[in-house]
Amino acid sequence: MPNPVTISTPTDVFPAGLASKFSIDERLGTLDNKYPDGSSDRLNLANIPRRYFTLSVPLNGAQWRALRDFYFAHEGKSFWFYVGRETVPPWTPDPTGAATDGRYAVVFDSPWSETIGLGRSSADFSLREVASG
Repeated sequence: MPNPVTISTPTDVFPAGLASKFSIDERLGTLDNKYPDGSSDRLNLANIPRRYFTLSVPLNGAQWRALRDFYFAHEGKSFWFYVGRETVPPWTPDPTGAATDGRYAVVFDSPWSETIGLGRSSADFSLREVASG
């Protein structure tokens, strides 16, 4: 018998100054069985869409080190991510993670990827929303 789903309990917060530009994608997973006669059965895997955040972050040396250290410290572990426009008041994320407005429990959903330039680098990665308790 499979193990039950574990609810994540994040304690750390993604550094707010590093998430200057990102996109949000909402997905509702479905199970789609297709048959030879062209018919299909579809079933939602969840009733609420899950959010995915895609970030492309320009970084100087200190920011690069902070983000890289955060990434490798949180591989497979959940943490809080704030969407600035959803916080109250807007654009004021809570560095402690206590404020619930605009807060999402997420995990890294992609491998570390970086582009190195002269004096500045950038990192590209995705975050996936997870259930939190």
